[in-house]
Amino acid sequence: MLNILFCGDFAPCRGYEDMVIKNKALVFGDLLKDISKVDFSFLNLECPLCFSGAKIKKCGPNLRANPNCISAVTEAGFDVVGLANNHIMDYGQDGLEETINVCEEAGLLTCGAGKDLQMAQQSLFVIRKEIKIAIVAVAEREFSIAEINKAGAAPLDPIDNLEAIKKAKEVADFVFVTIHGGNEYYPYPRPGLRKVCRFFIEQGVDGVICHHAHVPGAYEIYENKPIVYSLGNLVFDYPNPPNGWNKGYAIRLEYDQNTKGLTSCEVIPYTQSVMQGGVVKMQGEAKTEFMASLDHYKCILLDEDRYENEWKVFFSEREKEVLIKMFFPIQFRGLGRMSRIFSIEKMLLGQKSLYAKLNYLSCESHREVLLSVLLRRADR
Repeated sequence: MLNILFCGDFAPCRGYEDMVIKNKALVFGDLLKDISKVDFSFLNLECPLCFSGAKIKKCGPNLRANPNCISAVTEAGFDVVGLANNHIMDYGQDGLEETINVCEEAGLLTCGAGKDLQMAQQSLFVIRKEIKIAIVAVAEREFSIAEINKAGAAPLDPIDNLEAIKKAKEVADFVFVTIHGGNEYYPYPRPGLRKVCRFFIEQGVDGVICHHAHVPGAYEIYENKPIVYSLGNLVFDYPNPPNGWNKGYAIRLEYDQNTKGLTSCEVIPYTQSVMQGGVVKMQGEAKTEFMASLDHYKCILLDEDRYENEWKVFFSEREKEVLIKMFFPIQFRGLGRMSRIFSIEKMLLGQKSLYAKLNYLSCESHREVLLSVLLRRADR
């Protein structure tokens, strides 16, 4: 049998940094036993490990951690570090290059980012038990994406990704796609993400693993192959964390080496926080309740009406926030609170304005013009 373990977001910054440097692999707690039992293990490195580089201009926090944190990953026994995510370029090309060097010097393999688009999109190949495994690591487009002559992460681009999948399938026994994407704090895949994940399975991928949402989310078996839509955080600190932030799960996939069929899919749930010293696997009632929540998510996915309704509830709850962030001419502290008192969004979307904006965002040609204009202004 071939056993593979996928874990979510490892960001040894903020309150975790000193602890990870001091305690190294112990931060992974009793999950270490599971890591040691598998043939191949993967985690997503959610921030650069660097001293070099300067903060890039972006929306959201710029994260990084001390390069010495890499010792925790190597001591734990991880094989591969995924770099395709929205924070890997937070300190520019210098920060990315230092991170890759730190990983390589520690004996870790990396995938999903590089000095240019071609390097970032290279699949990673690993041989275990005379079986070749390929990893195609990609991320949704935020501020980290590589370009032809620009360093960064490999983008979620179904056309390019399919080409990589086809090439990987020609030489590998198993092909997995990891996607850093999804809506934060939402345990289900957005409809478009689910469509892409299923498409990859239909093209012969053996499993699709998603991370980024910061909460443990749904998974399903599609055409006898696993799609995990959100593993949740592995090691990631946050002040006043939202509900679900400190929970996650690893997924252990077992395959028959001869038939290449999936024989087992084990969810390994845990909690994580600085206060408790890192990762602690769930036991007893806590584990039972967690597994029941995943079963509930799975039932929702299998019912198209309920799944569609969950999406409607999610975007409806964020309607004011989305409209104000997108269309209010200035941003300032307290804008969100003010929007809850006054109906600011009504001023932003008159009837004609609504349809004009909708057309620019939905029409592919108009949207590409809009993105090109905004990107050029952002580069000034």
